[in-house]
Amino acid sequence: MFNSANWKFQYSLCAISFIYLLPSTAAYTREIINDKPPLQERPPWLQTCKRSNPNENKCFRQLFEGCFPALAAGIPEIGVKSFEPLTIDQVSLSKGSGNLVLSGGFQNLVIRGPSNATVKRANLDFIRRQLNFELELPKLRIRAKYNLKGNILLLPLVGSGDVAMALKNVNTAVRTKISLHNETTTGDEIIHIDEMKVSFQVGAMRIHLKNLFNGNEILAASINSFLNQNGNEVIQELRPDLELGLADIFHGLWNNVFSKMPTKLWLI
Repeated sequence: MFNSANWKFQYSLCAISFIYLLPSTAAYTREIINDKPPLQERPPWLQTCKRSNPNENKCFRQLFEGCFPALAAGIPEIGVKSFEPLTIDQVSLSKGSGNLVLSGGFQNLVIRGPSNATVKRANLDFIRRQLNFELELPKLRIRAKYNLKGNILLLPLVGSGDVAMALKNVNTAVRTKISLHNETTTGDEIIHIDEMKVSFQVGAMRIHLKNLFNGNEILAASINSFLNQNGNEVIQELRPDLELGLADIFHGLWNNVFSKMPTKLWLI
């Protein structure tokens, strides 16, 4: 027997999955090509910590958080682009199994709010080769272009247009494995992130997809309303894929930053 409630929930997961499943297709780390030279003098925003114990008196947490204003503005002299807003050029999606067959992607993602993060914890451990941190973000606002084509429970779903989303009270934990390398041009020691895992919790979500069903406003309004009413359930369902994708994206971003910040400038 056809279960309308179950169909609606599966429908909602499919409709939003092209936003949250975007990372699952990436099986590589997005390293950033950057030929700018690393810093050779310590800028005012870069604090120092003891190499023997960088976490003493929460020093590394304060150092880490102190970098955020500079990262938000961007540091063009070393090729680090602004983190505020955070931009991602393109993400592709290809998923096909069972009741869900979707293909498409996103372009020109613009994410506002990362620079408002508060660092709750940050720890650097050279013996265990770990760099871990936890962030609280009060709100993230995301705008992008999307395109989607596929079938849900044998029903066609086609849409392309703008997507807007707001995430509130985002708590993120990042766990990494690191190694020490010599920078290729200067030979200075730098930190390199070898592995990264990301986990997160979201307090609330709002989303609006424009031009669903080729502009059928009645169907689009119904789906958008249902997605917002069931946002927490949707996020829980899609969490593993999003966490993998965040690790893929931020792995490259943070390696780009650390490659331009020799340890001689901030570990004494």
